[in-house]
Amino acid sequence: MDPTLGGIGDHMTAQLGQISFFDRATDIPLAAFQGEIDGFLARHDLHHYSFVQLIRGANQQKAQDLNLHTNYDGAWIERYTSRRYDQLDPVCDLGRKAKAPFWWGGAKFLSDFEKRQRRVFWEAEDFGIVYGVSIPVRSMDGSMGLVSFTAGSASDIRDILREAGPELHVAAHQITDRLIERSDEDAPAHSPLSPRERESLIWVVQGMTSEEIAERMLLSVSAVNYHLGNATRKLTARNRHHAALLAMSKGLI
Repeated sequence: MDPTLGGIGDHMTAQLGQISFFDRATDIPLAAFQGEIDGFLARHDLHHYSFVQLIRGANQQKAQDLNLHTNYDGAWIERYTSRRYDQLDPVCDLGRKAKAPFWWGGAKFLSDFEKRQRRVFWEAEDFGIVYGVSIPVRSMDGSMGLVSFTAGSASDIRDILREAGPELHVAAHQITDRLIERSDEDAPAHSPLSPRERESLIWVVQGMTSEEIAERMLLSVSAVNYHLGNATRKLTARNRHHAALLAMSKGLI
């Protein structure tokens, strides 16, 4: 029997990555679920995993809080979340548009991204995050998660995908089922906002002025005002603060 399928009566002993684990994925306690992830990583010689929610359902609140679960080093998690690197991360950038799994890492992968986006990767290398594969998972309510797995080299990633690609795909869906925050209403399929418009609005939610946002985003003040003006017009908002609230309510940030 294919070990990824499992038998009808073994759902209680099924492991992450097996089809029969779906029966447990949404109900298992979070600490136990983390143990399942650790075991999955060890079985496939993977170093890390991460789950980040890139799109939220339309009825969700507190969208400025990043829904991130990972076993990365704590110092990297703190830096990533406090600086909202999800708005710059090349992997997240690709993940928002991807319809299929993709692997990443190395100079060639980064060549098409802006310097400030490449800088996120350069900083991640200090924490052993260099090569990986990411799997986008979309839910019926419009929310979307991105599950990533890392390994030591590009060849390791290729070998793992060749030997256990289906299990990684199943595991990504199970991880998303357990960790994603859903709403009861459908979200728009595509955001009308550009990445810089989304990032600018996130900092507005945090109470920053145009000057503070410009310093954070490495832009001029006039460029920040331009992005915020575009976002305000696209959302038919009264001002930037109204635009930020509308973007939150629509699950766009």
